[in-house]
Amino acid sequence: MDKELGPEGISAAADASEEELEELASLGSILKSKYTEYKDARDDIEDDWIEDLRAFMGQYDPDVLSKIQSKGDRSQVYVGLTRTKVLAAYSRITDLLFQPGQKFFSIEKTPLSKQPLVEQELAERAALEIQQAAEQVGTAGIEELVMARLSELTEEIEAETEQRVKNMEEAILDQAVENNLEGKMKDAIMEQVIFGTGAMKAGTLRIEKDHKWIKGDEGFSLIYEENAMPEMEAVSIFDLYPDPHATSVDDMRDIFRRHIISRAEFNALKDYPGFNVDLINECIEMNPEGNHDEAQHEVDRRNIANVNDSNTNTEKFEVLEYWGSLNGHDLEDAGVEFGEDDDLSMEYDANIWMVSGKVIKAQLNPLPGGIIPYFIFPYEKNPHAFWGTGVPRMMRDSQATMNAATRIYLDNVALSSGPMVEVNTDIMASGEDPTELYPWRVFLREGGDGNQPMVRFYQPQSNSPALVSVIELFRRFADETTALPSYTHGQTQSSLNRTATGISILMSNANIVLKSVIKNIDDFLTKPMIRSLYDWNMTWNENENVKSDMRIVAKGSTALIQKEVQSQRLLQFLSLINNPLDAQMINREKLLTDIAKSLDIDPDEVIKTDKEMMDEQALQQAILASQQGGEANQVPNGEGVVGPNARNGVPTPGGAGPVGNNGQLPT
Repeated sequence: MDKELGPEGISAAADASEEELEELASLGSILKSKYTEYKDARDDIEDDWIEDLRAFMGQYDPDVLSKIQSKGDRSQVYVGLTRTKVLAAYSRITDLLFQPGQKFFSIEKTPLSKQPLVEQELAERAALEIQQAAEQVGTAGIEELVMARLSELTEEIEAETEQRVKNMEEAILDQAVENNLEGKMKDAIMEQVIFGTGAMKAGTLRIEKDHKWIKGDEGFSLIYEENAMPEMEAVSIFDLYPDPHATSVDDMRDIFRRHIISRAEFNALKDYPGFNVDLINECIEMNPEGNHDEAQHEVDRRNIANVNDSNTNTEKFEVLEYWGSLNGHDLEDAGVEFGEDDDLSMEYDANIWMVSGKVIKAQLNPLPGGIIPYFIFPYEKNPHAFWGTGVPRMMRDSQATMNAATRIYLDNVALSSGPMVEVNTDIMASGEDPTELYPWRVFLREGGDGNQPMVRFYQPQSNSPALVSVIELFRRFADETTALPSYTHGQTQSSLNRTATGISILMSNANIVLKSVIKNIDDFLTKPMIRSLYDWNMTWNENENVKSDMRIVAKGSTALIQKEVQSQRLLQFLSLINNPLDAQMINREKLLTDIAKSLDIDPDEVIKTDKEMMDEQALQQAILASQQGGEANQVPNGEGVVGPNARNGVPTPGGAGPVGNNGQLPT
């Protein structure tokens, strides 16, 4: 759980009067009612998420499993195709986004033409400098001098901006490494693939406490220090309750985030600015065992994960974090300070923290533009719903049909694996056990019609071929509905075009839907999240050399397109320059490096270094010189072996061959 800090003077006071506590309770009541509404509106999608999770884990719904078990000793197998498809999609996405040595985003400078203030400043600086010079040398040609100086200043500003952009990109990359951003994004992407939606939080201020050892006169001593860092966190969608009327992140008015924390973590909130110490102490005193009541989806998720239910009460506290707009009067009553000219009848972006309907922190949104620091991104966007659609839901019908057909298949195979036996016990001799069946078994009979058999055998019909056809049919349906063909996750087919061109075409077709998924990550996660980190550095970073006007470029979808065509284009280009004239103009090492990278080959493993090439050239020259020396000493017609490279009649590399071998080394 993160803890945000806001500007001074806009947080609720730590020590509050009784009147202020009543005002805080009023705002808490408003938000508690809204949270209940948002929570109830999410019930239906929670059921879908639980079903998606069961499909991924290869488990039946308890009601379905109960019906299967009620039919006697039948197969209960679950075909794990959903899990395979989910992992295939997850692997493809993460492989494209996080390629070795590549960034999934870049930062570029904004053109000066789109910065009118910069242009105006340049013109004023150039005019001032030329005016000062004109006072000394005259006004002749002053316009040309102004333009020339303006050009020089523009180049200087461009170079400075380029360096600032580089510094900003390096700063964000360093912060990403410190926060393990790649790992957290992968966690969010896994939820995106399974449930159809993933979520991240980034851009808020986090104070990180660290320690280090300092050597002094008396040896090493431990010191503690606090560092400001931008928050980067993967958030489970089960803990998010957005505006139920929103159909996308763009029209989301507000959102609740639920934090389930320990008593110690709840107590630690008192050390952070803005949190009401008295109310936190009161909550702990009134709820010594915690105030968290498990939601139904928590119970279901724990059962799916086979977690023991015996120790569910662990003194957990449920803290709600709210981001959205609230009335100015309500915020003022909660302790938020406004200026004299502020209109309290207006709505203001705010950040509220509450426990059991009690506000423990209230502040205006400290982020630039009043943005909500939660970035929610879909797998497949539903134009009429906030939540996306994931792989398990796409193939839900195919998975259910494959399960049913496979169960029937196994039951049929078991039933037809041996004959059924009918025994007439009325004419069977006493002492005979009809359940004992073995080769050459002899049954004894007593009396009865001699034409009436005592034992009959029936062979049930096997329907395996038809059932296998059904299973394969719906496997193909799953391939089509998810756009994740079986060959993308190792499934081989006899009809598969195994040529390089054929596989390239198949992979390109499979990437059609994946492109939209990657584009969703670019648009709904990468761009806004990196933008929030850029805003954070513009606000909080003490290094002024990282600050400038810049724009964020997400490179996920670009990487996918490049992956498809770059290697082919590079190989075509290599064939076009296969002549001495063009070869002189090409950096062949760089070209081969790019080709190797496009083919997912480590260039350091296959491309020789300059030293390796020089060593090989020296060796080749030595061998050539040795060969030339051997030929000079060779006896005509190859009779005998002479020369410095001959050892006991056996040729060494570079020497002449033995008699009768025409000078060639023996094979």
